[in-house]
Amino acid sequence: MAIHKRSINSIIREQLTGELTEDDRKRLNAWIESSPENRVMYEQFMSATNFRKRYESYTEIDEQRAWMNFRKEHPAIRSIQWKKVLRYAAMLLLPIAGVIISMWISGRMDFNETLPYETRIAMKRSEQMGKQRATLIFADGEKINLNTPLRWPLQRKGNRESAFSLQENKEKTVSESGNNQLMTLSDSEYWVALEDGTIVHLNYNTTLKYPSHFSSHDRTVYLDGEAYFQVAKEQDRPFRVVTSSGVVTQYGTSFNVNTNTMGCTKVVLVDGSVSVTPQKGEERIIKPGELAVLYSSLPEAEVKSVNVESYVAWNTGHFVFENCTFEELMDVISVWYGKKVIFESDDIRRMLFTGDIDRYSSIIPVLNAIERVTNLEISITEENVILKNRNNIDKKKK
Repeated sequence: MAIHKRSINSIIREQLTGELTEDDRKRLNAWIESSPENRVMYEQFMSATNFRKRYESYTEIDEQRAWMNFRKEHPAIRSIQWKKVLRYAAMLLLPIAGVIISMWISGRMDFNETLPYETRIAMKRSEQMGKQRATLIFADGEKINLNTPLRWPLQRKGNRESAFSLQENKEKTVSESGNNQLMTLSDSEYWVALEDGTIVHLNYNTTLKYPSHFSSHDRTVYLDGEAYFQVAKEQDRPFRVVTSSGVVTQYGTSFNVNTNTMGCTKVVLVDGSVSVTPQKGEERIIKPGELAVLYSSLPEAEVKSVNVESYVAWNTGHFVFENCTFEELMDVISVWYGKKVIFESDDIRRMLFTGDIDRYSSIIPVLNAIERVTNLEISITEENVILKNRNNIDKKKK
């Protein structure tokens, strides 16, 4: 059943105040079930910053006092001409709820609609797991710790940039020519929307440098680590990712860049078209489904067709491994879960593994799943993960 946005606003508002009729409840449920996007939007709204609990608490105290407190805690809504709303003091809270619902749906969904459904689910699960953490260092050196995903693009306000965590809502002026630095740690990741609408997902141990405002002729960022880019389309301003091994250039597409291997940059194209330019070589176009490897010491990029999923699955909440060694597998587990890995023998390090692991599961189910498909016994302590060959254990018992 299709429901207009204004009607949905009213229905959700009545749900918050406990005035929802049975017929409207059915209409709301039908709207939620009509598409995955509607369900995600509704669930995110009802859980966002505990809004439901906050709203209900405001209805129990003086209306004017509630309004003043609400404005302090939600500064992002101050730009509206609220004097007109205040004329209707006797019914103050209901219009406020309706306006905020409308703002949330029109604002946040504008951002979310650019993301695939599975990416939105990954963002939510990552946040629930506490993995959404990054440090933002402004061009003037001031530092802000972010622990909630930035769900809408950085807004340009004259010479000011609204760069903030949802918790702190802090604005910061930075120079036009300076670069901000966004950094994740070994056990964290972060999604960010840049000024032009480009969305970047930073994997762990990654630094992204970007200007406060892109120039009129190009959009250039600098990457050290791994990130998935969904670039906003602009024919007149190419988007450039500069790494230590070369440059990736595109005009609107999705791709993954990884610089974690010393001396090289790996670029995997999901869709669209990009070019890669080694430091000492010439530009080369790659196609969707291809991997380009740029070496700092070589003039030409190596290009080949690959299974894209194994390179980009981390962006949607999975670790996908294809014939990787256990040493490579456990390196990822070690970093992501903050554990030291101990191998009983080098033979275990060289064992091969193929599988798909849930990135947002706790470590014990992950290790249990690996143990089930191998002949290993895996134990875990507060600091370590220990891998032993089950055959050796059985021999010792005999």
